[in-house]
Amino acid sequence: MGELTAIGFRPGRSLLHRLDPRTKQALLMGLSLASLWGGLIFLALCTMVMMLGMNAAGLRIRRLILETRYFLFFLCFVFAVRGMTFTGGWVPTLSADVTGEALIVCWRLLLVVIMGVLLMATTRTADIRAALVWYLKPVPVVDEKMAATMVGLVVRFLPVILFQGAEIADAQRARGIERRKNPLIRLMRFTIPLFRRVFIRADELAAAMQARCYSEQRTLPELRFARRDTLAFGIGILLSSTVMLP
Repeated sequence: MGELTAIGFRPGRSLLHRLDPRTKQALLMGLSLASLWGGLIFLALCTMVMMLGMNAAGLRIRRLILETRYFLFFLCFVFAVRGMTFTGGWVPTLSADVTGEALIVCWRLLLVVIMGVLLMATTRTADIRAALVWYLKPVPVVDEKMAATMVGLVVRFLPVILFQGAEIADAQRARGIERRKNPLIRLMRFTIPLFRRVFIRADELAAAMQARCYSEQRTLPELRFARRDTLAFGIGILLSSTVMLP
């Protein structure tokens, strides 16, 4: 499964792998918020840092593009909706200012997705859960262990969904699904088996957890804040400070 999907934990010894998961989650939240107001300088610097992180983590850009192609299609739709204007008729027009704003919006969304993929690719699910428990523990209303378990299951199950989707797509291509010219029929023939498999795997996972007497009261991995985490925080603060630049 590790060869078929780029979204999921990949063992390694890079700097991102050795960072404290609390540091990575704090950087993800901070840089994601900063990207909402960041200009071209912030986006360019952040993109360069993300590309360096992907290279260090062993993520292939081609594989990442293939796995996130549906999200890229969604970004194309967002760009088309925000970049086109209708002035006095049904014929859309393009202007440099509106197109530039639409491109920046899509750029920001893509950066947030890349940050999330880097977090998932360099952090074990147990470490993500332990960091979430640490962050949510001071919140009085939230059951931090239950919430962290739910997030951990989502992170663990996402590569399984992508793997099932790839299997279904390969099987349908082998049976000549391209001959179906109606895109709605092709989408229906893909989504129904995918949802069926996902629900079956979810039931199997729930049964396996119950059979093993799973409980939220588990020993969490030990989290350590080291000097490299201070360096990562410094880089994140410097990147966020570029938001104030024009």
